[in-house]
Amino acid sequence: MTAQLSAIAKAVKPSATLSLKNEITRIETTYGVKIIDLTAGQPDIGPTPDVLAALVEGGKLHKYGPIPGEAGLRPLLAEVTNRETGSKFTADNVVVTVGAKGAIDTVMRVILDPGDAVVILSPYWVTYPEVVAICGGVPVCVECRPDLHPDIEKTVAAVRNHRTKAILYSSPSNPTGVVYTKEELAALARIAREAGIWLVADEIYREFGFDGKKPPSIFSVPEPYENTVLIDGPSKRFGVPGWRLGFIAGPGALIKACNALLGHTSNASRPIQHAVEIAYKSDQARQGTASMVSRYQKNRDTFVAGLNKLPGITCPTPEGAFYCFADVSGLYGKSYVYDTDKKATVTDSTTFRDFLLRKAFVAAVEGGPFGMDTHLRFSLAVSESDCTSALANVTKAVAELH
Repeated sequence: MTAQLSAIAKAVKPSATLSLKNEITRIETTYGVKIIDLTAGQPDIGPTPDVLAALVEGGKLHKYGPIPGEAGLRPLLAEVTNRETGSKFTADNVVVTVGAKGAIDTVMRVILDPGDAVVILSPYWVTYPEVVAICGGVPVCVECRPDLHPDIEKTVAAVRNHRTKAILYSSPSNPTGVVYTKEELAALARIAREAGIWLVADEIYREFGFDGKKPPSIFSVPEPYENTVLIDGPSKRFGVPGWRLGFIAGPGALIKACNALLGHTSNASRPIQHAVEIAYKSDQARQGTASMVSRYQKNRDTFVAGLNKLPGITCPTPEGAFYCFADVSGLYGKSYVYDTDKKATVTDSTTFRDFLLRKAFVAAVEGGPFGMDTHLRFSLAVSESDCTSALANVTKAVAELH
């Protein structure tokens, strides 16, 4: 008799953004070409020298550390969050986790009972529905408005029509770059308050606002909701996604439950926590973030304008994060030839992704795993030369569709 995996393990779908990397490698190896990779959810710029030096210095912290996080880091994270968002956290409201993904997983584990629903605002980060399901919950994905902003009426209906335990969203949004307005955030807070449920706000891209505008936080609304949970971390703003460090900020009872859970699973690396503490204090690191935002805004202006010149593609201008989310459904039904004699037809976001890989040598992520099969996500977190080259390649390839 063969030993069996759990039903949850069998149901988990591989990450679309990670599995695509394997296909990129295969095409590069098979055809001897260089793919311009616009799939990455990470900055192309790394940490500043002072932060790297702090990581080396942190190597001296080689013994077990406190489960909630280092004594110097947690109050600092509370202070920074309060300054940036208007929240009123103390160190006791913060727990450090193994990445922001780990933060979301931990929150779901401590708030969900089997069968509880989590209302997820679409388009969403590919991990949200999977984490909810892994934790025994039921993901309920709510369609957005045509402008990619949240549909408040549909959100109200979804909360009422299910055994809802939480609302989960990101702003600035991955994958769209949409920044929720204060009015939309206030509406979400009101819905959660009236239903007596958790409101989980992923603000990992909060420092990435374009055109000189600062994305509003859920804590900047006139009446912040007491059962709001913030997901954040240094990965994007300091260019350290591989360090796998995030944090949760929220009500004391929830943080206490998170600490109890993490005491039996895993807590964040001490050397990395030391380096991140230095990063949040560093003028160099803050300047590095500002430089990234400026460069990615230029990429946005170039790439989005170019996409909107192509027949069959429409792309709204993102207000934050570092992605654009283009509607390519106007090209569905078009065909092309590749490898000299092979013919293929674009029928959905996955086949359009394959078209770009084969004909433009550009990698983007199909919209289906984000909840919108009409779209493709392009990362703007690349060099200016890669951005312009990718646009030229896409333009040439689209012209060959018939």
